[in-house]
Amino acid sequence: MRALLRPLSKQTAFSPIETIVTVFVLATLAYFHILSGIKHSSFFEPSQPPSLRPAYARLTNGEWVAVTKHDWTEAWKHAGSDVEALELQQLVFSLDDKARTAAQLDASAVAQHLVSELPSLSGNAYPSICHHSGPNVSSVACFTTVSEAGASPSLTLSFQPGNRDDWMAALRREKTIFVDGMKYEVDAGKRHVSIGEMNSSKWVAYALSALVLRFWELAKKADSLDILVVLTGYILMHVTFLRLFLSSRALGSNFWLSTGIFSSAIISFLFTLPLCRSLDIPLDPIALTEALPFLVCTVGFDKPLRLARAVMAHPYMIKPQENGRMKPAGEVILEALDRVGNVILRDYALEIAVLFVGVNSRVGGLKEFCAVAAVALAMDCVMTFTLYTSVLTVMVEVRRIKKVREMTRSRSSSITAVTANGTAVRGALSRSASKTTIAATQPEAPKNLRERVSNSVIGVKGSLLKDGPSMDEVENPMARLKLLLIASFLTLHILNFCTTLTPATTNARHQRHPLRSAQEIVPAPRVDITSPAIASVLANLAVSEQAQNGESLELVVKVAPPVYVHATPTVSASQHSSNAGTGEAIENFMSSWSSLVGDPVISKWIVALLAISVALNGYLLKGIAAGSGLAAMRAVRTQGVRFRSRARSIKLSEDPEEEHAPAPVVIMASAAPAVAAPEPAPIKEPETAPIVQPPSSVLSRPLNLESIDRKLQERLPIRSPAPFEPRTPETPDVPQMEMRSLAECVDIFENGPRPVSVALRLLNDEEIILLAQTGKIAPYALEKMLEDLDRAVRVRRALISRASRTKTLESSLIPMKDYDYSRVIGACCENVVGYMPLPLGIAGPLKIDGLMYPIPMATAEGTLVASTSRGCKALNSGGGVTTVLTYDGMTRGPAIDFPSIVRAAEAMAYIESEDGYAAVRDAFESTSRFAKLLKIKCALAGRTLFVRFATRTGDAMGMNMISKATEAALAVLTQAFPDMVVLCLSGNYCTDKKPAAINWIEGRGKSIVAEAVIPGRIVKSVLKTTVEALCNVNVKKNLVGSAMAGSVGGFNAHAANILTAIFLATGQDPAQNVESSNCMTLMEPTNNGEDLLVTVSMPCIEVGTVGGGTILAPQQAVLELLGVKGAHPTNPGQNAQQLARIIAAAVMAGELSLLSALAAGHLVRAHLAHNRSQLNTPMPSRPQTPGLEEQQAHHMAALQAGEAKPYTVDSK
Repeated sequence: MRALLRPLSKQTAFSPIETIVTVFVLATLAYFHILSGIKHSSFFEPSQPPSLRPAYARLTNGEWVAVTKHDWTEAWKHAGSDVEALELQQLVFSLDDKARTAAQLDASAVAQHLVSELPSLSGNAYPSICHHSGPNVSSVACFTTVSEAGASPSLTLSFQPGNRDDWMAALRREKTIFVDGMKYEVDAGKRHVSIGEMNSSKWVAYALSALVLRFWELAKKADSLDILVVLTGYILMHVTFLRLFLSSRALGSNFWLSTGIFSSAIISFLFTLPLCRSLDIPLDPIALTEALPFLVCTVGFDKPLRLARAVMAHPYMIKPQENGRMKPAGEVILEALDRVGNVILRDYALEIAVLFVGVNSRVGGLKEFCAVAAVALAMDCVMTFTLYTSVLTVMVEVRRIKKVREMTRSRSSSITAVTANGTAVRGALSRSASKTTIAATQPEAPKNLRERVSNSVIGVKGSLLKDGPSMDEVENPMARLKLLLIASFLTLHILNFCTTLTPATTNARHQRHPLRSAQEIVPAPRVDITSPAIASVLANLAVSEQAQNGESLELVVKVAPPVYVHATPTVSASQHSSNAGTGEAIENFMSSWSSLVGDPVISKWIVALLAISVALNGYLLKGIAAGSGLAAMRAVRTQGVRFRSRARSIKLSEDPEEEHAPAPVVIMASAAPAVAAPEPAPIKEPETAPIVQPPSSVLSRPLNLESIDRKLQERLPIRSPAPFEPRTPETPDVPQMEMRSLAECVDIFENGPRPVSVALRLLNDEEIILLAQTGKIAPYALEKMLEDLDRAVRVRRALISRASRTKTLESSLIPMKDYDYSRVIGACCENVVGYMPLPLGIAGPLKIDGLMYPIPMATAEGTLVASTSRGCKALNSGGGVTTVLTYDGMTRGPAIDFPSIVRAAEAMAYIESEDGYAAVRDAFESTSRFAKLLKIKCALAGRTLFVRFATRTGDAMGMNMISKATEAALAVLTQAFPDMVVLCLSGNYCTDKKPAAINWIEGRGKSIVAEAVIPGRIVKSVLKTTVEALCNVNVKKNLVGSAMAGSVGGFNAHAANILTAIFLATGQDPAQNVESSNCMTLMEPTNNGEDLLVTVSMPCIEVGTVGGGTILAPQQAVLELLGVKGAHPTNPGQNAQQLARIIAAAVMAGELSLLSALAAGHLVRAHLAHNRSQLNTPMPSRPQTPGLEEQQAHHMAALQAGEAKPYTVDSK
């Protein structure tokens, strides 16, 4: 037991409420699973088939008379001048319930469409196969009737014999027809509503009626012996319930113990049924109801009762230990399990083993019963050691609270005096004393039968409970008897199957009397020709025939079952989306919730759980009001003093008569024996006058705990964690709170309530800082210890500030309030002391691939946003920017060492071979559904092999994803080359966050090329320069100048400026701007030199919209502004690719504006006018050196864009 179920029982015993709630939630799911099985069970299928059969009628002398199918067939075969046969088919239209309005459905349009547009399968039009009234077919129209508009209009078509099926097959093949804004869906017949589609009230009533009918059918065929056996089983089941109730009363519980045991059994049964269904154990409702009483008797309740006896007999269930502390209820339960758990588990194992014999017996009925019983016993065993232990834990706590309340109420009446030596004196009118005296003076009279029955059923609780250890020695013989009964049950079933105890065995009886024989199946009814819909059609047909042929012709008509057509108005997607608002969503939610709580079982379950919750919370609140078990025991022992440490050093009252010496004996107002209290620890008292001991005959007055509490509250300061605000020059001075000493703080931290976060809530911030400064709490673990993220940041801020040289962080202006640190901890940053705000500006909007996008930029560099906005204005005037994605793949390049260059070359050849590449690819792609290996590039340097993996990573930037996949690929490679050594996962062959030619050549992340054409007039009016000057500056600066400097990927003016600002705004990794800002800007004249063609090529933009800094709320808001927040719902990777396109287009706008400022020569004036804060410059600055012009060139935008309009959505 210790190895199997004790760890699980330990968890449930110390977390009872969580266990009970979890089990009840799982039981609810099991209940819904059972309901689904019941609804879809063939047991509740209707006994009559729902379809109809055709009806036949003859028109004779103006009246319709029902005839047989043979008469209609004869009329068809021998049709003549006086007899004619035809077929009628009725189509019934019904409007969708959700679209049903005050307007009625008109079937004229769809009738015209069917008659004129729909041919039969053989290609014949309807007029050629319909029935014509009269001898002249060409001059008389087909007989067709359409009812008036209404909720369910009908269309009746007539056919020549044998043509109806051909035309109806063509109609069913169409399935859906669209006519005048209506969609018509054809059904084969009127659909029967199954039990699975009924609502709660209908299906429950239908299931109950079906169950009663099935039982009545079986009862009429069953033998008297079977009925007697089942009746006996139900009587024994109720006897088992009664025995459970009496045994629970014997343990001192009138209701809750038996309810807990019964609830555990019910929940285990709820879990048993879905488990049997998953194990393919057949569950027949009739057999299950017959076997239910025997199943209850087999499972029984003796094992939970045995565990309850062991718990109730525990010496420390309601008594304190020798040290005065109450043993935790969970430990009481576990110790009781250690005593009787092995015996209980042994009984479960023996009973399941016996039932497995019945499972393998191959006896019909017995095999299924034993399988269900074995599963039920196994689930009951699990529930006993999980849910039932939690229930017992709660019961122990409730009993302790009740005991404390009784002691508190009866203290003043039961103990009226305490002598000088600590002896308690009871009053003469004390109820406990009087009962004790009477019991001692009068011998116990023998009880008669009536008294014994009264005490057993409605008498004193606990009257049947045995005292002392003899209770464990006497074992209940019912467990042994149960094994014998199960064995006898198996033997009788086997004998009943093999021998003839009656004229026929049980198996033969079941085979002879099945649930429903083939002869008892009621045939389907015929179409009712007397119904108003059919009768009116037949009357019209009779009038039409008499008008054309007179009364001499007889008609024989076959009326086919009606075909139902479902009509739904067609609504466009835009109209539907506009109509589906918040009100409809709320209505759907309330409808679903109403159907859920309207369930007959769920609603009662909710009420029962609420009642139990209210009762339990009431007991707990009263227990808190009376004091916890430990504090109350100390209060009784010390005659009313409830607090330790400093509380004991304070005089309880200035009146000397209220001072009492601690009593060495705990006197309880119940039948529990007295427990010797330990000697109190010596406490240093303040120097006061010596107290004169009163004579032994002086009696103390009764104690009043409420007055003592009130006096203590007046004398002791109330401690609570005070809010800690950062100190600023404007912060007013606040009075200093009294701090506990380090020893008191350590005592609360180590011995306070668990978990430790609860104990730390008793301390204020300064006391927690004291613990951290002395090494009791690690500063990096404050979030875990405090479980309050804001408080952890506040305390760490003070710790770091006081340990620093300047000691300014605690009162600095670095903000820390109003931030969601739950997104940061464990994901974005450690040792958090606040957050760093950056100004966020919006440039543009910019037209990119036909759509307008704002350009968010987080920067502290003045005029950068204005300069980019000028470039956006120029680009929008030429039609915007066009972008293409040429490559998408993140890379990781590990370094691998080999013993020799030969082995390294072999590994390189293996990776580049078809088989090796397939093995590495399969391992690589097995780690994520987004990681798809694109290519592998290998390079050899001596004995070291560098392997560069490239993969797509969806909408994530992908470093973590590809690192995990690379580890899996290296593990497979290690199997082929055991002598290789992986030096490092990243061997700088990736290359990440470093300038590298391989990224510039091969690409990394997203490779984007953007293009735009700016008209020459816009270059002159907006950019204040010419096409020729721009092209000249770009060639000399971006191309020749960068080549002279030996730049790699730096053929641009300031691409990193715009890219980094967008990175910060959207939560990207700022360090990856090293390779992401690789850019080549090209400009050339076009359209005969009048206009300007601009392109930017950025081969390694490393961005993502999932993970990293994108999980922070402000950065998510910026991504949502761009429409690329999170993962793309249908095309993984599209959001990250779109963000890369936006960055490349924004870089083009910044490049264009800066180069224009350089070409116009207005750089210094723009800088002095717009990038100098006169407020923060106390004296004139020195002239700017020429070396700064490239850093400040984009500031010219403000001078040139002075007439630009503010930010609008319109790009023109």
